[in-house]
Amino acid sequence: MKFKLKKYKLVVNIFWTMIFILALALTSITSSYMQKFSSSKEVITPVVKTDKEIARSEYIKKYIDTIAEGSLVDVIDIKKEVTSILTTNTNRYESVLFDYETGTEITIDSLIKSDKKEDFKEKITELLYLKYPKFIADVLSNFDKTNVYFMKDNELIIYYYDYLITPAVKEDLYLTVNYNEIKDYLDITVDLDSEYSNEDGSIINPAKKQIAITFDDGPGAYTNRLAKILEDNHAHSTFFMLGKNMNYYQDVIKKLYQDGNEIGYHSYAHKNFLRQNISDIQAEFNESNEILQSIIGKSITLTRPPYGSINNDVKKSLDTVFILWNIDTEDWRHKDALYLTNYVMNNVFEGAIILFHDIHKTSVDTIEKLLPLLYVEGYQLVTVSNLAAINDVELLNHQTYRYFN
Repeated sequence: MKFKLKKYKLVVNIFWTMIFILALALTSITSSYMQKFSSSKEVITPVVKTDKEIARSEYIKKYIDTIAEGSLVDVIDIKKEVTSILTTNTNRYESVLFDYETGTEITIDSLIKSDKKEDFKEKITELLYLKYPKFIADVLSNFDKTNVYFMKDNELIIYYYDYLITPAVKEDLYLTVNYNEIKDYLDITVDLDSEYSNEDGSIINPAKKQIAITFDDGPGAYTNRLAKILEDNHAHSTFFMLGKNMNYYQDVIKKLYQDGNEIGYHSYAHKNFLRQNISDIQAEFNESNEILQSIIGKSITLTRPPYGSINNDVKKSLDTVFILWNIDTEDWRHKDALYLTNYVMNNVFEGAIILFHDIHKTSVDTIEKLLPLLYVEGYQLVTVSNLAAINDVELLNHQTYRYFN
């Protein structure tokens, strides 16, 4: 009986030993198979982080509670990554950025990729020059004073303070930057707009007072420099040119036209229309028109008669609009930039058509000094045709216009 019991225990032990060995074998095979599988195909472990799992830091709420009544302007949570807060303090904006989850205060610099900081700065500089005239953008692009950064859902707004600009600017200086422009530089997730427009200082601004500064007798030796001054100040003008000068300054005319300026006609050789035969006036007009068409592909639409001399016979003879002026600087007589600058600033008014001549160096010197002064006083320089359109005036051929308002 004892022998049978021992034999039975031996059989049981052998059975469980075989089960254990079989289990080890299966484990080894499975492990080997999984190693082969994992080496042949990347295993991706999904990490799910839902908005519900993230709460805005209590520290941020406490900070908001400390803001003085009436000072809070806006609070923006950006993808539950950043909280941007804008407040006012003595007629200027202040802002602070927080890490949404931890409540740690952060800077705009910390949200820019380490290898993209210079690219970010260059993009902001580019947009500053697009919005502001050179005398302002030159100063703001130094980034050496007070910049306040407020992040919104789809754009960054930069407010500029403590910059010394001459002449002194009376408006608030700020730049709106759509995230599409800086998306490659940001180290956070942001919303992108399918359509957007950058702030462009050359676009007509209805909040400003529009005027037209016009130039007669060119193009000449100083017109190319004048074109650059206008470009730097986001200003546009109408040039009433002499037909005989056009072929000599084709590149300048192309530059002016491509920059958004307007090319008009001032006779072929500055002869008084009232002392010419109608047939000669028409022949010179047609010749000048062909020259202009060959340069910019456009015909003459506006004409300024030399000396402002015009009568009904001349008006009927040419298919063009006749433009005079209501502020004459007499810059051909007063070749003094300071005098001319003061004269314009003392006499300018909204809707004015101002007469200059681009063949005088002092006149171009005047424009360089004058445009920043006009800008800070709220004036915007536009072409004659745009000034008419702003004032709902339809320009008709064979008619004379001295002003529009």
